Amino acid sequence: MSEASAKYRLGIIGTGAMGRALLNAAIRSKIVAASEVITSDISPACRLEAEGFGCTATDDNRQVVENAEHILVAVKPQVICEVLRDLRDLFRPGQLLISIAAGVSIATLREAAGPAPRIVRVMPNICCTVAEAASAYATGGGVTEAQESFVVELLDAAGEAVAVEEDLLNAVTGLSGSGPAFVAIFIEALADGGVRAGLPRDQAQRLAAQTVLGTARWVLDGDESPARLKDMVSSPGGTTIAGVAALEDRAVRAAVMEAVVAAAERSKELGG
Repeated sequence: MSEASAKYRLGIIGTGAMGRALLNAAIRSKIVAASEVITSDISPACRLEAEGFGCTATDDNRQVVENAEHILVAVKPQVICEVLRDLRDLFRPGQLLISIAAGVSIATLREAAGPAPRIVRVMPNICCTVAEAASAYATGGGVTEAQESFVVELLDAAGEAVAVEEDLLNAVTGLSGSGPAFVAIFIEALADGGVRAGLPRDQAQRLAAQTVLGTARWVLDGDESPARLKDMVSSPGGTTIAGVAALEDRAVRAAVMEAVVAAAERSKELGG
């Protein structure tokens, strides 16, 4: 079957939280119609949800590879090579294979999938479930401009994407892949501080979350550095600079930097 005659434009292997979020983004943004998507998952509940979107759903990964033009593999890093080895005899020359497995290199994916597919490795984050992902991608050899454009459209539908060299994807994993957990801890700590200062828990949490959201929007929309915002808010002898001094006394900045580096190093270890 040629790419032009493939029955489905997109095939997704694994429709857990990440696969389902990317599927939802693709359909919502009209990158593909639901009727142009085939999915596979071992979970009956996941298959039923994909059918609810209007997609074809199966428990057979081989049907996905045989019938789709582009293949998104959204399974855990520990099992992706086993999944691909089972499919390597079905990949067609030039077929696009997109992997979201953290730490698994293009070379490792190539060894498992064989020589036929063109490979793009992507690193989205859990925020794709609310269409605010910070994603990065790296392309393997032979990926066409049209195929790369499809990947960018897919990732941008779920947030924002940047192209990086593959050797930087572990850093991306440590920053934006693991980053939502770090930010969640900070939001929780902000809320705890509000409660300690007298606010009810529900109000403190909403204010903390909105503060982080608004700050991120200011940085992105204004194309300004975070330091600029800090300086704008920190008036001489005021409340904010007192709080900044407390953060610096406890090395919060260094702790966050170390968290990103530790997560990036673990990503490297997982990839072998």
